[in-house]
Amino acid sequence: MVISTKAQREGGDAASDTPVTQWLDAPTDDSVETVVTYMLEHPSQSVSSTHIVATAKAFKQLADMCRDPDVRTRLANGALAAASSALLERVVADLGSKTEQSNDGHAENVFLLVQVLRCICNQSADTDAARTQLQQHGGMAALARALNIDDVWRQPVPVAQAAFGAVLNVSLDHTSCTQSLVDAGAIEPHISALRVQRLGNGAHTVWPLVCSSLDNLCEDAEAAAAHFEQHTGLAPAMLQALAEITERLAEIAKLSAEVAERLVQTKEQQDAEVTAALRGAQRTLLWNLCEVLEKSSIVRQQLCQPVYMHKMFDILAYYVATGGPDEPTQTEQSVAQPPSRPLPQGNRNADATAQMIVGVSGEDAALSMFDDSGLQQRLFAQLTQSESALAAAAALCLGNLARTDAHCTRLAESHSDVVRAAIAWFESGEVRVRHAASGLLKNLCVPVAAKARMVELGLPAVAARNVDTAVVPVQANAIGILRHLVNGCAEPTVQALLALEPGKSQGQDQSQCALERLLTAVRGTDIDGIRCEGTRLVAAVAKAVYLKRACDAQDLEARDLDLVAPLVRLVVLDGQRHPLLQQESLVALTVLVAASSIRAPYAHAVVRSLVPETLTIGTVSEPTDDEPANDTAEANDAETTAPDSFTDVLKRLLTQSGPVWPQSTMQAKSLITQLTTQLNVQPNPFDPTGLDILRTEIIPLTN
Repeated sequence: MVISTKAQREGGDAASDTPVTQWLDAPTDDSVETVVTYMLEHPSQSVSSTHIVATAKAFKQLADMCRDPDVRTRLANGALAAASSALLERVVADLGSKTEQSNDGHAENVFLLVQVLRCICNQSADTDAARTQLQQHGGMAALARALNIDDVWRQPVPVAQAAFGAVLNVSLDHTSCTQSLVDAGAIEPHISALRVQRLGNGAHTVWPLVCSSLDNLCEDAEAAAAHFEQHTGLAPAMLQALAEITERLAEIAKLSAEVAERLVQTKEQQDAEVTAALRGAQRTLLWNLCEVLEKSSIVRQQLCQPVYMHKMFDILAYYVATGGPDEPTQTEQSVAQPPSRPLPQGNRNADATAQMIVGVSGEDAALSMFDDSGLQQRLFAQLTQSESALAAAAALCLGNLARTDAHCTRLAESHSDVVRAAIAWFESGEVRVRHAASGLLKNLCVPVAAKARMVELGLPAVAARNVDTAVVPVQANAIGILRHLVNGCAEPTVQALLALEPGKSQGQDQSQCALERLLTAVRGTDIDGIRCEGTRLVAAVAKAVYLKRACDAQDLEARDLDLVAPLVRLVVLDGQRHPLLQQESLVALTVLVAASSIRAPYAHAVVRSLVPETLTIGTVSEPTDDEPANDTAEANDAETTAPDSFTDVLKRLLTQSGPVWPQSTMQAKSLITQLTTQLNVQPNPFDPTGLDILRTEIIPLTN
């Protein structure tokens, strides 16, 4: 083929210029721009049946030349990117309109496709200028469409390898190109590529490349999540591919030891490579799906169907049964592991799968799954079996699904065996399943209609034994269970809290009741949640004993427990952040003061608390993660500034200074009224300093 000079192409006088003859199938450093420009300006002639092979050979030569970094840099700002993008778009369109059976130039088009993809792959390697040029000339959209043509998997080794290699090189560490590929729909064919039915014709050798490319496209989890939100079929497709691969790996794992040994001894490399490819794809799909689900509630809702929940539990069962993947082989490390995903350690994959289950089942859209009999029976079966990891996941899932009063009541009344199993896990399982089971049980204790049944099944005693456990999440759930039950089934719950249990204090054996151990835990903790919820339970017990007559008050008073101090601490430390908790504590203090007697000098303890030096409050608690500080400087000041005294807080409440609940002001006045009454009826003297503060500083403010 003869390529005329520029003057001839533009209609100039051919006689005045010496023709430049270049062959498309042999471009050189000197002629490359001329060849590329011709292909760019004459795409129809370049892909015609007469010249398509020569064009393909030219791109093959250009791809080989672009292996040289200096050549890549020199060509980056030329016409190569534009020509590559234009011809890629043209050949993809041609292949999309033809079939393999038509044999009408099909093989030649495939040959050209592979060489153009190789050229794009090589020219964009570590060359941002070339990537930008490809993006500007529509190369990203053309690459995304190239991944969808049938020939990618009819001939995976030459075609798929070139296609996914080009996508990876173009997008690697280039945010703009990556986003353009995602927007053009490149994620979908990556997921489709990792379906088990794609295996064959050597496709497993391409899977590591597909995994690396998919991992790169999903590296920005928030951007990927936004794409998944718009394309509702992506998350289900990714989960389906992951489930299929897991099922295949489970079949491989079932091979007898004898067969497995034979595979090792005979070094059947292809089988080993297929397994390595499956494991690599499994990791890629799992971790990318996890990250997308973590970022988007909308995507989690797309999986709120029983069929998807079954698939997630199937995947979890595989990881639990295999104990997590073995240490990766040299083959897996070299070809099957996506570069930015960590190699598995322990059973991290099982943990990630369980987190997916928890995230999806926690959506409101998932509540309807509680009524699916198949899923319900599976959760019940896993909760009542002996495998703790599966039981923990089932408990977490069931706890999320049973968030309505109707569901909780039905579960408590109709499935006693399941509740008993959860109680058993709560008391004697490993940490993770204890946490999950106690969370489920806490949910079941919320509806009024379910409380009595939970008491019948012995839950108060088990929860009481865990109020001071060192496992904070379990301790929090135990306290929550008791607080829910004392407000509805006060008598048996209070009895469980006052029952003697063997315990240890300062190395000495002694008999302690759960309420005493709770007070010790509340006094010694620096965790806001435990202190606040534990104190709320103390307040609930005080009201249950003296208002609802949940037990003989003498049984409580005989313990000589300091119920006042934690309530005062909550009023002082957490009043502004938690006005509801402050009000509850003031109510409980009022009840205790009204019930004061020689055996229970609660009023004396409250008066003593008015003396700043008497009550050790500690430092102002830092905001929790759920309640971040509004200002960093304010947070830093809170760490170093001593809190107000109980007297100061009462003054502020009585004068309504600052942000104060009116209800808290009314309750503070009620407390002072009860204290005033007790001054005249209690035979024992009050602390003189506290009494003076009450009479001179507090009581006048009630008017």
